[in-house]
Amino acid sequence: MSDKDSSVVANKVEPNEEPDQSNILPRGISSLLGPVLCDIDKSVVAAHQSQEDLGKEIERLIAELEVFADIAEPPRLQPALDILADARKRLTVATKLMQQTQARIQRIQVALEK
Repeated sequence: MSDKDSSVVANKVEPNEEPDQSNILPRGISSLLGPVLCDIDKSVVAAHQSQEDLGKEIERLIAELEVFADIAEPPRLQPALDILADARKRLTVATKLMQQTQARIQRIQVALEK
């Protein structure tokens, strides 16, 4: 066997030899976490949309209640306005948290694609 023949045999990959071992773990993690992250992302988007709808409904209710609040003795409406205003604040905080979570998920997806 010549030197040329031995170098060809040395570079040949046997059929039962594993492919590049350095990519197996990242590909495995990506294949396991990819669908989960996609499901989480879809759920976050759906929850975000639901929160936006809820926020619009709260705004509409506040506008309606403010009309009645200007009437002469609205003592029972003020607590409802306070509750709705508090709900709006909590919704805003939750929306920001969901956006941060979604951004983290997107960064993880980008990192897994590398």
